[in-house]
Amino acid sequence: MHLCDKFGIRGARTHGVSRLFTWWFPRFDASCFDVRLVGIPPEDEASAYLRRQGLDPVCLGRNRFSPAVAADLLRLVRRERPHILHTHGYATSNFARLVAGVTDVRTIIHEHAAFPNVPVYQRPVDRLLVGRTDMGIAVSSSTKAFMIRHRFLPANKIHVVWNGAPLEEFKVPSAERVQAARERLGLPPGETVVGTVGRLDGQKGTTYFLQAAAQVIGRKPGVRFVVAGDGPLLESYREEARALGVAERTVFTGFYEDVPALLSLLDVQVFASLWEGTPLTVFEAMSMSRPMVSTAVDGLGEVLRDGENALLAPPRDPSALAGAVLRLLETPALGAALAARAEVDSHRFDVRRTVGELERLYVELVERGP
Repeated sequence: MHLCDKFGIRGARTHGVSRLFTWWFPRFDASCFDVRLVGIPPEDEASAYLRRQGLDPVCLGRNRFSPAVAADLLRLVRRERPHILHTHGYATSNFARLVAGVTDVRTIIHEHAAFPNVPVYQRPVDRLLVGRTDMGIAVSSSTKAFMIRHRFLPANKIHVVWNGAPLEEFKVPSAERVQAARERLGLPPGETVVGTVGRLDGQKGTTYFLQAAAQVIGRKPGVRFVVAGDGPLLESYREEARALGVAERTVFTGFYEDVPALLSLLDVQVFASLWEGTPLTVFEAMSMSRPMVSTAVDGLGEVLRDGENALLAPPRDPSALAGAVLRLLETPALGAALAARAEVDSHRFDVRRTVGELERLYVELVERGP
């Protein structure tokens, strides 16, 4: 039973973990694994999105701080008799471990990023409940280090399981599909396009992407920029683009369903994140052989290698981002070489491998015994 604090984040229709559920659940071996999904909040746009993707989440309809979550979860566990509670988020990890104290269910904490700020209340809770944590899963080595330092799990309990994407879905689509996306976004044929894809909040560094865009336009005024995604700062970023003088050259797409067609339009894809786990969009871009510029933070810095499969820059440095973008635009052969290497490297990050690793860990955990 997968437990998630929330299926969307602060104004975004969905987030990376929810996308993972839509990729993982259909790929579990149904002859061995019965996998369920439970979220704490009431039904919302994010849970509706999951239903459209073929999932059937149970929504408890609670606030994540409500003690009633523990009672709800205990009733679910006693009724459904799961072997494992696989948690995604602070609240579900806490309630699951409380329930584990009065049942024989096993618990997994799955950490998706090395968060810069752990809630004040979480540290003492993690110290108190560490003995009821059967396993940790981290999406990168830096995330594992975070779990050791800040969630107090012993290293031998934590397994690094890299995220992955359904690579077969992220190949260059038909010319008609690409042209339809170009027309939908108002991008004239032949125009150079630089884009970023992700949730629009502070973590993704979109403000630095826009500042870099202003510098790139100063050198190459014909470049157009795409900001794809939704989130709480969408209007703020629109206003920032106007203030920087790049609004007329920037398209804000909002939530965009056809990601492969969108990525096909990008001559350079930028990841300006301030911190990360391993964003799913990086695997998508790698699979589609996109030239990439990225900040060298956390999991991004582990997957991407400067000068080999991408160009890397420090976080919070729009001048460095702009310089790397200009270098790729001015030397297409370099971009093509980096993109080709990234496509080869993407084969390590197929979601089927991720699911296989999860299945192996589930069996190991159940067979290990109390």
